[in-house]
Amino acid sequence: AEYGSHEVATTRFAVRAKRPNVEQTRDYVHGGLLSEINDISGSQEALKQQIASAEETLHRLLKNKERLQQDIAIKKKSIQIDEQQCLRLRKTLSWRGFRPAGM
Repeated sequence: AEYGSHEVATTRFAVRAKRPNVEQTRDYVHGGLLSEINDISGSQEALKQQIASAEETLHRLLKNKERLQQDIAIKKKSIQIDEQQCLRLRKTLSWRGFRPAGM
């Protein structure tokens, strides 16, 4: 919608600029058209910056997601190793006479 509005305002301004010398005036309408064009251009630039910022944030979030998925995969593998190898070894150990140091 903003792009169409900018085009309309620019076209209206261009049509006014093509008027014969006598009809070319810098009146309230002329100033209003210039102001409208500048406002719309400013809005477009602000939106472009917001889009760039959002894309950068998305990129960082995707990288973060990938890193977290890798961390989860490593932790799952660690748990699997613990359950398959260490747990069997722990079950064979006798803990009856164990006393922590300092007790």
